[in-house]
Amino acid sequence: MNSPLRVVLWACISIVAAPWAQAQETSVSIAQIYQSALENDPSLRVQGQRIEALKAGRRHANRLSAGPLSLEGSYRSDRNFDNQGLRETELGISAPLWLWNERSQNQNVRQAELQTGQLRFDALKLELAGQVRLVYWNTLAAHLDVEIAQARLAGSEKLMDDVQKRVDAGDLAKADLLQATALHAQAQAEFARALSALSAVGAEFTEVTGLPVGALGSEDREPLPVSAENDVQDHPAYQALQGDVAVQQSRADLVAIQKRDNPELGLALVNDRAAFAAPNEKSLVLSTRIPLGSSAEYDSRLLAARADETEAQVRLKRLDTTLKAQASAARTNVEWFEKLQANAQTQAELARQVYSLYQQSFSLGETDLPTLLRFEQQAFEAERLAKKSTVEYSTKVSALRQALGLLPEQAP
Repeated sequence: MNSPLRVVLWACISIVAAPWAQAQETSVSIAQIYQSALENDPSLRVQGQRIEALKAGRRHANRLSAGPLSLEGSYRSDRNFDNQGLRETELGISAPLWLWNERSQNQNVRQAELQTGQLRFDALKLELAGQVRLVYWNTLAAHLDVEIAQARLAGSEKLMDDVQKRVDAGDLAKADLLQATALHAQAQAEFARALSALSAVGAEFTEVTGLPVGALGSEDREPLPVSAENDVQDHPAYQALQGDVAVQQSRADLVAIQKRDNPELGLALVNDRAAFAAPNEKSLVLSTRIPLGSSAEYDSRLLAARADETEAQVRLKRLDTTLKAQASAARTNVEWFEKLQANAQTQAELARQVYSLYQQSFSLGETDLPTLLRFEQQAFEAERLAKKSTVEYSTKVSALRQALGLLPEQAP
């Protein structure tokens, strides 16, 4: 039975299987895929430049004045009035001064921002690792669905051909052929659905990692952590938020010092002449400007800064609870899915043995087709669950490493 639909389906199988067969020879590990994703992520590629910007800000905090110097000049003349020869030229420079302890506190803020920027970089890398793990296992699971659907399609086609021969020989009724044909049509639909799902997750895999789906080979299970009990304070997300708390504290302390605007100190050279016959006189002028602060405006800024500090502390405490709960749940999932995997493998082996016996019975004419199809469905479902349980267990191991803040490692 060589229908056009069957030709198209087997062409699809060849197209899908070719890159995966080639990937078996040149497959990359999950750690290598993660490294490719690091190069492909735009926010992480520019993170080094952001760190350099923070370093420049740290160097800027070491300046001697609180702000840039200002150049001032003025000229006075009576030329347009009685024109007695009055001429006065003033040229000076002024610099804002630091308030008491403001310079050192500003340096503390810049240093905290730099450290937090580096910690946030580590947290972003862990966040990307979570995305890579998700698309990696989703893509492998989708490809496994294609393999299972492909195997069932081939088995249903073989069964349909066998039933066709036996119907032609008069051993089976045409109703049996219709049932076998319906099973084959169902297998075709499942295979097409699996191909569609693989195409969708494959596009997401390429978007995140920058690699073609063909680079993904056989399953690369991450190792279980040596110790499932990691200190939550070592988690990159916790350290990044802890750094943010330090930044908010430093900013609040800086605002507490800045009760008013910075005073200014000026130095000017004045050259003046009172009349045409008078000699030029030079003088040096030392000036200062002290702004008067507003208590209401200062209280508003300080309260806002303290509110930001309190919010960061609350978020840190909440994250501590969340990370501990996630790690505990991930450890429990690994334990349960390890048992589930073993049970699924045992169930699949038993279902295969039962189906094999009924196949032999059907060949001898002792079992009818509906019974065979029922046990075929049970064996197929058990086999599917067994293969899926392997991927699910590996996914839970990766989830545990993610919950503990561990990045993908290169296999030794």
